[in-house]
Amino acid sequence: MSEQDEFSKLSSIKKCPICRGKLVKGYFTIPRGIGGWRWDTYDNAPALRCERCGIAVLDYGVARKTPESFLKKCVKCGKEIPVASEECSYCGAKQKERKNKP
Repeated sequence: MSEQDEFSKLSSIKKCPICRGKLVKGYFTIPRGIGGWRWDTYDNAPALRCERCGIAVLDYGVARKTPESFLKKCVKCGKEIPVASEECSYCGAKQKERKNKP
């Protein structure tokens, strides 16, 4: 998806809705809801940030998928979670330590 497509829903916003300042494009990690007792997030969601007051306008509908090399499957439920996770954000299962191969 091109940057133009990612920001298409935000293109109608020309100035900050609070202070009328200049908006710059960027990407944010944003909460999308609660999975179990933990927050799930969208990484790199398109957003506009005001240079003057700092408010961010986010597009919750678009998010970049996390690269597969950054994910592993939970040992219990099999859902994809970040490789550094010590426990699953979906089922709470503790993850086994990976042993480095020589």
